[in-house]
Parts: sequence; C-alpha cells; structure tokens
Amino acid sequence: MKVLAADLDALCRRLRRERKVALAVHEKPDPDALGAASGMLDLFAQLDVAAKLYVSEGEHLPLAEVLLPAGGVLRGDPPDDAALYALDCGSASRLALPRRRSVAVNIDHHHDNPRYGGLAFVRGEASSTCELVCDVARALGMRPSPQAAAALYAGISFDTGHFHHDSTTASTFLTAAWLVDLGADPRTLYVLLYEGRSEASLRLRARAVAGARRIARGKALIALVTAEDYAATGGGPDDTEGVVDALRGVRGVEVAALVKEQPQGARSRVSLRSQTIDVSAVAAVNGGGGHRLAAGFSSDDSPEEVITWLSSELERRLSTGSS
Repeated sequence: MKVLAADLDALCRRLRRERKVALAVHEKPDPDALGAASGMLDLFAQLDVAAKLYVSEGEHLPLAEVLLPAGGVLRGDPPDDAALYALDCGSASRLALPRRRSVAVNIDHHHDNPRYGGLAFVRGEASSTCELVCDVARALGMRPSPQAAAALYAGISFDTGHFHHDSTTASTFLTAAWLVDLGADPRTLYVLLYEGRSEASLRLRARAVAGARRIARGKALIALVTAEDYAATGGGPDDTEGVVDALRGVRGVEVAALVKEQPQGARSRVSLRSQTIDVSAVAAVNGGGGHRLAAGFSSDDSPEEVITWLSSELERRLSTGSS
C-alpha cells in the first residue's frame, strides 16, 4: 500500500468523518476553482456527506452550467454548523463569501498560500487545484463521475494554459488521461474554454492590443481596457480573456500586463504574466497574488494611476533583475 503524505492522509481521514460541508472559492472564480468545487462536491456525494458550494450574491460563475452539478451552488452565507473548505484561494480574505469565517480545510496550489485554516493541503508546485482534488480522489480510492471528470479536466487545462505552462508535469498529463478515461471529452472542453468567443470579445481584444504601451526598452507591454472600450465594442470585463497572454507571446517581451476598468467593485483590475520574473511579488505589493509567472490584483486607483505605478515598478524590476 502506498504511504500517503501526512497532510493528504490527514485530509482523507477528515473527509471520511465529515457530516456537513460548505465549499468556498476565490472571488471572480475561474474554471480551476469551479472545477475543484465540482470535484469535491462529487467526492462528498460519494461519501454521503451533505455539501454545497456557497458564493456571494452577484458573484459571476463562468461556465457554471457545465462545470457545476445542478443544485450544487447556494448564494449567501454558509450555515455555521458546516465545515468550511476553501478551494483554490491563496488568501482567506479573498473568499467569495458575504462575511469572513474560520476555514477548516484549505486546498490550494498557489505558492504564496500561507497555509491558513485548521488543515492545509497546499502544493505550490502543482499545476492546478483540480489536479490536487484528483490526488485526493485517488488517495480515497474513488473515481469522479463523468461530469466531475469533465470539470476537473477543464480546470487543469485552463490553469496550465492548455498544458503549456511550466507547472505542467508528467503527472499532469497522467491525471488528464485518467479524467479522459472517466468521461472528459478533450475536444468539447477545448471548444468550451478557448473557442466560441463573441464578435464583441474579438473587437475588444483588438482595441486592447492596438493600444498596448511598451516600457522598459520593450521588455514589457501594458494594455488598457476602459469603460469606453466596453461601450464601443459591446463587450465586458469577461471578454478580455487571453489578451494578456497574447501580449506575453510577443518576441522580446518578458512581462505583460492588462489593466481593466471595472464597472463595479474595485476601480481597476490587473492581470500579469511573465516569462522571467515573479509577478506574484508585484501583485502582492497591492494585496494581490497568484502564481510566480501569472498573477493579479485589484485597486481602487484609476486605470491610468495604476499604469503609472506599474510602469515604474516593472521598469525597476526589469532593469535590476529583481524578482
């Protein structure tokens, strides 16, 4: 019998003892967060544990109709008698819940996660939280349902940039193959995640790329999307997916940033991607975080104020080699 790591063994023991669980994910959840939630809901169903995903009113859940089981999500505060499981969230303060409460279990793959909560199963080297949920399932001797397998595959694909980020390992491919055997359809999920975008999304992307600003002797590109851009194209903040990755792919660019004006909440939202420097450290200066080469933060400053600060910060880091 394979000996489990102490934290994974402790997590498996706890899972088998649970009676009522509330799952939570980070604000503005992505397919990795929602796929992990779907996988955990499926495991709890197999364990005959009452479990739901709880989110704040108004929180947008992309592709929820595909990634999450019917009836698996409730809006509002979790009940006090439910153990709270935080998924794919590097900081407890970023959970998409109406109010703060103590976290029982923290399952995450962000390297800057401080391992909050009563029990932390954190692997900063893992490709995604969905891959960690698959590790939990295998440790329990369980097989995700076809729907959960599809959601977990989608999360892994999304967080690895469809298997090309540096966090992608042989284990990632083996896990993806296991999920395909369980019912995940790679072609259908690829189309869902990366194709079928609206014309408004294309026009918004064109405006953002056309206006990108070069700084640090061309080592960085910063694009801006404003309320005027949304109005002119008919798009919205969710239609900017892929812009920052396109900028990072330009020859000679080491860091790319997308600054988006937000229609509600924080005034500006910033996405960072890099080939060389730790952009999570840049994001952390403004209370954000993420992965070493992919991170983000929100700010109450105007987009132009954020660009001014970001330009100075990236200029300094790229000129000194500071991470």
